[in-house]
Amino acid sequence: MKHVAIALLGCGTVGKGIVDLLEKNADLIEEQLDTKITIKRILIRNLAKYERMDLPKSIALTTEFSDIINDDDIEIVVEVMGSADFAKECIEACFKKGKSVVSANKDVIADYGIPLLKMSQEHNVDFQFEASVAGGIPIIRPMYSSLNSNRIDRIIGILNGTTNYILSNMTERGLSYEDVLQEAQDKGYAEADPTNDVSGYDAARKIAILATLGFHSAVTFRDVAVEGIERITQEDISHAEEMGYAVKLLAIATQSDDGISLSVHPAFIPKQHPLANVSGAYNAIYVRGNGVGDVMFYGQGAGAFPTASAVLSDVMNVILHTNLTITGKRGYVWHQVPLVDPSHIEAPYYLRIIVDNAPGVLSSIAGIFAENGISIRSLIQKDETKEVAEIVLLIDSSADGLVRDALQRMTGLSCVRRIANAIRVIEI
Repeated sequence: MKHVAIALLGCGTVGKGIVDLLEKNADLIEEQLDTKITIKRILIRNLAKYERMDLPKSIALTTEFSDIINDDDIEIVVEVMGSADFAKECIEACFKKGKSVVSANKDVIADYGIPLLKMSQEHNVDFQFEASVAGGIPIIRPMYSSLNSNRIDRIIGILNGTTNYILSNMTERGLSYEDVLQEAQDKGYAEADPTNDVSGYDAARKIAILATLGFHSAVTFRDVAVEGIERITQEDISHAEEMGYAVKLLAIATQSDDGISLSVHPAFIPKQHPLANVSGAYNAIYVRGNGVGDVMFYGQGAGAFPTASAVLSDVMNVILHTNLTITGKRGYVWHQVPLVDPSHIEAPYYLRIIVDNAPGVLSSIAGIFAENGISIRSLIQKDETKEVAEIVLLIDSSADGLVRDALQRMTGLSCVRRIANAIRVIEI
């Protein structure tokens, strides 16, 4: 039986999951590959921190990357550190030494994916990153393999478990955003500083990766228009339910004759749509191709074993390529495609506006919409007191720039106290 030695860069939750899952499923993996995989070294930052971790004695811990890069026995390096710049340097060094790399690092892939793929081919090694998007859900390989006979028109994803947990619990339990966020932090679903998740940046990196592969396009995280869930209130959740919608943080990539649009934002989505029923910390990706039609991928988007599952699948794929002598031979096609200005992206909108409870308010608001060419689909005056009223509107599909301009003009009306929220409506 052939033997392959690998090394891990990092041994946090995912790294430990890889160690445990490889041990748990060793027989199954060896049977399929006729190859025994052993973890020879793990790069860590602090030896004392890992002295009590339950790791096999055969694994050597090191704080020096040079111990791994200069070890000729190590054929595959698994990068699960999470940092971007240092991880990129390590990956490039591995390529130059003829070592294939498997990465779960969305930050690196979103920013440097295409240059790293090109570099891996130059050095005849593999670079695989299934775990960089949606944990254990197989979506990366389908994008460039299973669906590659299609022109992909649209990718819509619930790509962040923390935000989906928050919005699901606000909906199902009637809790406030602040209360659910605190609960998520207590349970370990959210970081002490949740900005990367709740502000949409995590999902933005993932949709950039999927768009790169699905659209064969040279896009990065910086091309994504991003809006988080911090302004979503229980009032918005309740109004959505009354109208037959669920509120989700969606990552959306669309390809049309005009170019590519990339965005992450909260959205109203019809309750009958499969994505509306993805609850808790689960992830899902909905893909539309001109041949396959609509397909959806669903599962656990994070966690030790789900992510380790994707990582080890990549390791097995690299070994298979080595056995078939096709390492580094996978070809990719990239196009420079124009990006659609986010202000030109059209969608219906839900609007919640707090106004004076006085005559002429509705006509003033309707007038501004008419001047911007925006049609009102429905208007309901909700909770009101003697002095203040809440107006909830649905407007027909309109360019984001026109909607924002109209709302900005409304803030200048003396009868408008504040624009409480403006949320896109996804009609699929």
